[in-house]
Amino acid sequence: MAAGILLGLIAAACQSLSYLFSRYFVEKYDKSAFHLLALSHCIMGIFSIILLPFILPDEMPTWKNYALPLVGSALSYLLAQGCLFLALEQSAASRASPLLGLKILIVALISAFFLGKSFAWPQWTAVFLSVCAAAMLNWSGGSMPLRSILWILLACFGYAISDLNIVSLVDQFQYLGLTHASTVSVCLCYIFCGLVSAGVLWFLPHFSSTMWTHAAPFAMAWFVGMLFLFACFGSIGVVFGNIVQSTRGLISILMGSYVASAGLIHLEEKLAGHVFLRRFGAGFLMVCAIALFYLGA
Repeated sequence: MAAGILLGLIAAACQSLSYLFSRYFVEKYDKSAFHLLALSHCIMGIFSIILLPFILPDEMPTWKNYALPLVGSALSYLLAQGCLFLALEQSAASRASPLLGLKILIVALISAFFLGKSFAWPQWTAVFLSVCAAAMLNWSGGSMPLRSILWILLACFGYAISDLNIVSLVDQFQYLGLTHASTVSVCLCYIFCGLVSAGVLWFLPHFSSTMWTHAAPFAMAWFVGMLFLFACFGSIGVVFGNIVQSTRGLISILMGSYVASAGLIHLEEKLAGHVFLRRFGAGFLMVCAIALFYLGA
């Protein structure tokens, strides 16, 4: 389980970094969120096509066994990404990222009421603590615009559906071992996303060659994060994995503080000392939630 927690923490760090790159892109190109969505996923699709021949197993599972989780995870993920990028057009990454912790509650409720999963009371307490921490992280130092919050809630729902499908997808390749199974799953998922994004590009006007270059940092950070995240979900499950992943809120705040102190206030706002401490305290609640869920397992 310790390995799964470490995988989730690395994934959270990569995602936090990618949010900064996405904010940089939409600021540079006048809020071109869907340009970043399409371009970056075409790039990740190319990454996957290059990598897949080296990891493709000699014997694949029957197509009908993994087609539904593959399509379900990819489409719901793309919709969630679009909603998140729309939120990032109006809010800094250190504000948007913590609210994604609300996905934990959605995943837990779906797992309990529709998938027959059962959780002990300490684990439900851990879920509650994670949601409280996400709210504290956001509403310390002022709140986000209502429109951004609504976009993030829609993103949370899309990510939750995607995460549940990711677990099913990785399970189809478990005979390869966790690392191999998760890598194959990531490549298949992002080849599908790349194909969809390539079609979307035809309908997006005014994208330049330099946009490809500036979309690449986000694509690289996100793709590496997904390699670790898929392995995390395959190792410790989607609910616990999401609790560990929610530390990205704290990581985003620390990154945002560093970026703001470097003078890049167009990307991240400067925080007063008491606001930073309040957010850091909320991040400590996330750590408590991880420990409580682990102990209640």
